[in-house]
Amino acid sequence: MKKYLLLILTLLFSISYSQTEKEEFETMVEAEMKAASSTQNFRVNPNTLNYDITNQELRFTVDPAIFSIAGKVTSTFTALSNMNSVVFDFYKKTSNPFTISSVKMNNANLSFVHNANHELVITLPSTLTTGNSATVEITYSGAPSTGEQAFTTGTHAGTPVLYTLSEPYGARDWWPCKQDLNDKISSIDVYLTAPSQYVSVSNGLQQSAIDNGNGTKTTHFHHGYPIPAYLVAIAVTNYTIYNQQGGLGTTAKPFFPIVNYLYPESAPTNQTNLSVTPTIINLYENLIGEYPFRNEKYGHAQFGWPGGMEHTTVSFMGSFGRGLIAHEMAHQWFGDKNNLWQLERHLVK
Repeated sequence: MKKYLLLILTLLFSISYSQTEKEEFETMVEAEMKAASSTQNFRVNPNTLNYDITNQELRFTVDPAIFSIAGKVTSTFTALSNMNSVVFDFYKKTSNPFTISSVKMNNANLSFVHNANHELVITLPSTLTTGNSATVEITYSGAPSTGEQAFTTGTHAGTPVLYTLSEPYGARDWWPCKQDLNDKISSIDVYLTAPSQYVSVSNGLQQSAIDNGNGTKTTHFHHGYPIPAYLVAIAVTNYTIYNQQGGLGTTAKPFFPIVNYLYPESAPTNQTNLSVTPTIINLYENLIGEYPFRNEKYGHAQFGWPGGMEHTTVSFMGSFGRGLIAHEMAHQWFGDKNNLWQLERHLVK
């Protein structure tokens, strides 16, 4: 993603590279050029433009050893024009598509069609007039699409791992959403149920982790800032948690948590690499302004992709070179706080 200031900030931490860091940086640049190209070709589904998403509760049950997801997505939206139906983006595979077991409003079943245009079209019980809001609950299960590789399972050191990377239009591969880069969800609550031996990760601040007594654990994250669908992310494996602090500990810039989720086999090395994180984030606060999500957290989650992805409040990282840490962190201001897709399109012309 070509943002001049972002490039300048990244270069502050890229003057002296080892060969590994140089290769990492080149991989990152190549990946972001491809992402920018894909973004230019993105077309918002016109059938989703008649409503504004306000809140979503996302309940996912996963096992990193199994390529599958069971979800209950509860979406609240406000009509921008009179509506008799509501459309969500949701990929439909030609074979073994998701099983959608129910769609409900106020606990009453609604009629729906999951069509070949990758739309979930839900018939509302009555006309929803302009300015009014409604909530629908979608329950589904199955194996996500692999077209955008937005939902991945694999292993690290023989241990199962699951993670998502939806930029720019892969969110619909694994959950029903409004895949519009300009309509941000006002807030989300993510409930991840997974085998109890694993640690779950998502956007925002962890609220609880409850042992269900059946070999699973449900971890709840709340993110109270606007977020587009493509930045919603989850990860699950046997993470080691490494905590740091950002901020200066002053009235003007109080401390906030930096939470890092690391593979145990490489945690000691990566903790050393991450020692630069507080210094970089404090520098950015001085150069740019307050960290946009300081009421929640910043942090990193290790994953199996060769690069990084700036999911809001938690960047997913394939490695922990100083340049990559600085780059993905800078996206929290430029890309996550503000939608700059139109600016990016202008800059890459």
